[in-house]
Amino acid sequence: MTRPVALVTGARGGIGRALVERLTASGYDVVAHSRSALDDQTLAVRHLDGDLADPAVARAVASQAGAVDLLVNNAADQSVAPLDDLSAADWSAMLGATFLSAVNLASALRPTFAAGSCVVNVSSIEAQSGFPRHGHYAAAKAALESFTRTAALEWAPDGVRVNAVAPGLVDRPGLAQDWPEGWEWWIRTCPLGRAIQSAEVADAVVYLATASAVSGVVLPVDGGWSASARLA
Repeated sequence: MTRPVALVTGARGGIGRALVERLTASGYDVVAHSRSALDDQTLAVRHLDGDLADPAVARAVASQAGAVDLLVNNAADQSVAPLDDLSAADWSAMLGATFLSAVNLASALRPTFAAGSCVVNVSSIEAQSGFPRHGHYAAAKAALESFTRTAALEWAPDGVRVNAVAPGLVDRPGLAQDWPEGWEWWIRTCPLGRAIQSAEVADAVVYLATASAVSGVVLPVDGGWSASARLA
């Protein structure tokens, strides 16, 4: 039996790696994409690279990947800066890496999507909640969520589902030490009282990939943070 194919962007980071590992374990043939070439040979999957903010590059990557059953748009720029310090170039770079990369690749792959294909976009709780110094990132993620809903409606007649996950604070080695005030605040205001693990984000993506009646939703993966009044 032919294994389904999943294409994961942003495969270099913690969530990306967890997605590759979880989808491989779930029976997918995984194609891992990153902006520059991956040198991590422990990920025994096919690797592609290139700047997806460029529509021509996105079309080339789509051609190399071939028909995919699941596209996971995880690529993002996570730089931070006050609004007053952001230049037009900063905004363009953020929108390109975080929003247009997903639009360009999904659009390039769209002709190959068969009925039952699925797109899952990795958004963020910041798309709906303001955080200082994260304005351009939050705006790009909000645009990604809007694209998710519209694509879900327009592509539904062909049996293509489009959803998103919105992680909260995702743990990584050294995060609590590097950002102690943010870590303490999250632990205090998150109902589950802990950070989110990359593997838990990957689990939510797998759920959406297999939930055949679910489309057009943004699923928070945040330990209940977005459902809380956060009065602590």
